[in-house]
Amino acid sequence: MAGAKSGALIGAFAGPVGITLGSLAGAILGGLAGGTAGGLAGAKMGEEFDSHVLDNYECHHCGTAFTQNER
Repeated sequence: MAGAKSGALIGAFAGPVGITLGSLAGAILGGLAGGTAGGLAGAKMGEEFDSHVLDNYECHHCGTAFTQNER
């Protein structure tokens, strides 16, 4: 929403059409930036979750938990 407001403010110098196009462009660019940031954060969080939670093994005989290191 902040991107749309910024675009409308900048587009206001070109009149009513500028406000409309500026709002649309600001909303699109704001959505792209937010989606990119969220995607990167989610990928990093998923990687950490995979390596610390899902990559654990447990011995059925003694119950010891361990991780297997990559070589």
